[in-house]
Amino acid sequence: MIQIFLDTNVLFDFFAERQPFDKEAEEIMELAYEKQIELYCSAISYTTVFYLLSKLKGKAKAFQAIKDMRELIETVGVDSSVIDKALDNTHPDFEDAIQLECAYAVKHIQTIVTRSPKHFKTKQLLVQTPKEFLDTFNQTIHE
Repeated sequence: MIQIFLDTNVLFDFFAERQPFDKEAEEIMELAYEKQIELYCSAISYTTVFYLLSKLKGKAKAFQAIKDMRELIETVGVDSSVIDKALDNTHPDFEDAIQLECAYAVKHIQTIVTRSPKHFKTKQLLVQTPKEFLDTFNQTIHE
């Protein structure tokens, strides 16, 4: 099964129904729901999604989003080791460095899916936009 790491912005696009980005995020979530892919995200994505969504749609919607995330997405912990690696990482954005280190922590991650691929400079993992991921996935399925 394909395992992908979702950046927080993709999760927020989905739960906030942020157009035009929500359509592709919804397709990715549907693939996970149908057990065609396995999703991972960092623990910090939960707090960020909750905070932003509660401001936009209220706390009740934010809590429901977190519950939905827990049902569909595997959580990668942020511990001292991840923080230390993120601090040692030369990445200019600390939050993105944490996300990257969380993705590295999962053995079989094939790609990081983000709306901001330029924020993830890595040769170890493929970094794709939601559209790029879906195009690749659909092409692979139809081969």
